[in-house]
Amino acid sequence: MHEYIKKLQSKSEDTRKQILVGSLIVCMSFVGFIWINGIGHKLGSGQVAAKTQEDIKPFALFGQSIKDTYNNVTASVGNISSLKKVSTPAPTEPKEEEQKQIDLIPVEYQ
Repeated sequence: MHEYIKKLQSKSEDTRKQILVGSLIVCMSFVGFIWINGIGHKLGSGQVAAKTQEDIKPFALFGQSIKDTYNNVTASVGNISSLKKVSTPAPTEPKEEEQKQIDLIPVEYQ
């Protein structure tokens, strides 16, 4: 193997690139053939449809969890556009500064 590598290193750069591209095509064709052959066996027995349904469930659960979290936060915080403006007088300045206040509503879990 060491002699073959030395032989490749002695060739021109263009030849080495052609050898690289050719070997990549052969290797990827081999991998693609095995992949397509494996899918062909699964499609015939109906395992792909069952496997797909099993794979979708965790994402559906994750989506439901995100939706529940959003609903809980919305119920606690309320609509952000309807925040109350509270004015507090500054002790040294006669100007009133407006601050936004968020009323929190406790959420009970069922």
